[in-house]
Amino acid sequence: MPNIKPFAFARYSLSACLIVTTIAFASAQDASKPAKISAEGQKQKAIHDYLFDTFSKDRETVYRGNGRDRGLKELTILEKSKEIRDGDELSLPKGAERIAGLFRHFGFHGENLDRIKEVHVFPFSPNKAPPRSVQVKDFYRVQMPSIPKSDQPPEPMKIRFLMKTKDDVCRIDDLVFYAQKAIPPEFDTIPYRDLGSEFPRERVEIHVDTDHELSIGGSTELQRDRWFRIHETPGVVDQSFEKWAYERNFLPGRGAFKFNPALTRAWNKGDPTISERTDKPGAADLTFFDRYDAGSRQRGAFTGWKDKPFALCFNDWPEFMSVPLVGRGTPKIEHFDDAAELAAAYVVDQIRDGGSTAAWWEVKNESSVQSEWAHHWKEKQGIDGWGLLADFHNRVADEIHSVAPEVKVGGPSSAYMQLQAGDFGLYRNQARFIKETRGHIDFFSHHFYENALTLGAHERRGLGYSNYLLGRFEAILDMLRAEMHRVDNVLPILITETGSLQNGREPSDNWLRLYAWNAYLTKSMQRPDQIDMFVPFIFLHMSWNPNSGDAAFAPKADRKRHHKIDDFEPTTIANYFELWRDFDGHRLPVEFDRDWLDVVAVHDGKRISLAVTNMGGRQIAVDLSGVANQVGAKIALQTRLNYHQGEVVFEPEHPVDAAAIPVDVNETTVIRLPLERSLQPSGKLQVDRTYAAQTAVAADGQETSFQIALDSPEAVQSARLLIGMHRRGGLTEPLTVEFNGAPIQIDTGDADEFSEFFAPLDAALPASLLNDENTITISAQPRSTITSVQIVTHRKLP
Repeated sequence: MPNIKPFAFARYSLSACLIVTTIAFASAQDASKPAKISAEGQKQKAIHDYLFDTFSKDRETVYRGNGRDRGLKELTILEKSKEIRDGDELSLPKGAERIAGLFRHFGFHGENLDRIKEVHVFPFSPNKAPPRSVQVKDFYRVQMPSIPKSDQPPEPMKIRFLMKTKDDVCRIDDLVFYAQKAIPPEFDTIPYRDLGSEFPRERVEIHVDTDHELSIGGSTELQRDRWFRIHETPGVVDQSFEKWAYERNFLPGRGAFKFNPALTRAWNKGDPTISERTDKPGAADLTFFDRYDAGSRQRGAFTGWKDKPFALCFNDWPEFMSVPLVGRGTPKIEHFDDAAELAAAYVVDQIRDGGSTAAWWEVKNESSVQSEWAHHWKEKQGIDGWGLLADFHNRVADEIHSVAPEVKVGGPSSAYMQLQAGDFGLYRNQARFIKETRGHIDFFSHHFYENALTLGAHERRGLGYSNYLLGRFEAILDMLRAEMHRVDNVLPILITETGSLQNGREPSDNWLRLYAWNAYLTKSMQRPDQIDMFVPFIFLHMSWNPNSGDAAFAPKADRKRHHKIDDFEPTTIANYFELWRDFDGHRLPVEFDRDWLDVVAVHDGKRISLAVTNMGGRQIAVDLSGVANQVGAKIALQTRLNYHQGEVVFEPEHPVDAAAIPVDVNETTVIRLPLERSLQPSGKLQVDRTYAAQTAVAADGQETSFQIALDSPEAVQSARLLIGMHRRGGLTEPLTVEFNGAPIQIDTGDADEFSEFFAPLDAALPASLLNDENTITISAQPRSTITSVQIVTHRKLP
């Protein structure tokens, strides 16, 4: 039997034995016949060329970055002062509608912009206001609406302003488009090619240990309820949608509850609205809940979704207790207790009216960033934004626990998880939050999003790749987990949003979303000892943004009323549910010799199922013939959701050659081996992770020692050493590592080819080297950071 790899993810994997195969860096230019770009790519190239060759000429621009990382970040569309009243419209120059989809936000500078209630964008969002991200007196920024997919050229673009009161007036001085990631002047063909198709497929043999089930976090079960969730809560959409998702074995995951407008605005005539107490300015009059029904949604949910545990997130506290305008309803410091009291009152009312509430409540959405937590804006003035954030979480948690002790409360619902930013200053803020909330909150939650530059991630590794799916996700989670152990505050992690920052519903946009959701899912499923719930940013439908690419259904064009599922049509995104609809079972260990590959294997006695994600730069042919022969499987079946020749293609389950199962670049596929006799593993392989206390240790070429204590090392069958590393410019020199005085060879693979390397490295540890107390000595090249150190042990159980 081969040595077994109980986990398999990203560039480096936890296993009993792994031969690291370095894939040589090759761009499209290396191939004699580079793959041609799709029809969508040709269309997007025309738009890109129009932006740089025509539209941006003689307009003010702001570029960011240097060399090949240089790109267009801001483009001033209009530069003319204009007085704006309620209902006024602003026409944009011809051509703005063509390039709008390349940008993430648009904004205005001016005066009295705090008087704006909302803006509508024609022709893309004429009836719904896109969400704002910043609103202060002299600046107002809005998310660019999703661009509907159409074969017809869009109508000229214009903005309609709605003011908070009919008599309000403001002045705008410009209109600026803002890119999420700076747009390079040279057109990027990667999203529009079948990546790696110009090269022969590379064979990858995967071994599955069918004699043992894999136990992680005390269970061998996959625990499907943790992973197959969506960004919906019970009762928000019609039961027909919930029933459709339930039939595909998906459950509600997470939603947001905004006090403003949920309680401050009457959606129906005669509904009550919450108000400020006359005897205590800044506090809410909680007699409101005597008249308010907080449980109507739970009562109206589909039976299969009703009473299922899910998460909700508080946000947008009422204006009378919040910092004006900045920070999406951030409570003022002097009203922290009033805000906590309001949150607890809502939870109690929801339980009373609906019979239950969310199992997990996040205190404040994406509170790690300035646009959500106003007190971060004042850190230069001596205000401790992160300290206040921890304090607020503690107060809300304590208040809710006092009235509903069964409810779990946590946060910080982080956005922008680039924890290496500011020389790991952002990580130190997260570490403070872990320490300062000890004894109060019940979980930590984070969001991970990919921009367009994650498509073809491996090809981009030397071209400024900065996303999470080439090891950064795992390295960040390891840092946070190590810190939890250090300060004795080990809590579950909830990934309450993940997905894509890309607008649009073109094939490349949809492919980025699906690729990100699938890749994060296979990585997260390997950490049930750390992650309690995973929620991709997928909606069944979005009434406020009906053309969003994040929705599984879009309104049918042939009717005006859109309520039940029959009034909608499935989008490309609906195939996500079909790919995963019955992936479940007990875990099995896997082993393979491949970089940048994730594999999760399960069985239900009647079949073995594998989820395989290929993060490398070559198309591969998976060989499962050895496993098939071992268990007597006569056929292999594959379900694919992939990008091919310019389209996202879903292939329902179909027979394939077990010795050559195709998996393309960035693809996640589900493979099954039906069994003629029941699979009954005779034992278990238990996996445990143990971390060193130090994290984010700057390396200067000198030795640094790390200590890790192990329980019962004599019972360990095999072990691996994992070292998280970060370095701008890549790791261009080898690590020198000793374990209890014995040299350990660390293969850095292609880490020297990254413009910024941030991922775990690993190596096998002979079990004979393990002691109760273990010393790991590491020397790394200057300007690198050792982000975490851990030992992963494997023990066989009966």
